[in-house]
Amino acid sequence: MTDSPSLIDPQLLDAHEASDISAINGIVSLANILRGRNILTDAEASALHESMSLPLGMAKYADNPSVQDIQLNLDRLFAMVVRPG
Repeated sequence: MTDSPSLIDPQLLDAHEASDISAINGIVSLANILRGRNILTDAEASALHESMSLPLGMAKYADNPSVQDIQLNLDRLFAMVVRPG
């Protein structure tokens, strides 16, 4: 009989978390650059934020405190991209 691999590999979870953070930061940074160059409108930046938020709000994930932290961070980052009305 062979040993069953761990269902949750901490290194894999860390890698996914680092990848997610890197992707989110990169997308928001690019959006901020495009806003600074007047290439991306507030409506487009808001649509990008909404698109990135949709999976986080799915019933499967919405009650997860870690997902809620990601959403909060995403909201804060995009608040810096979209100019106050």
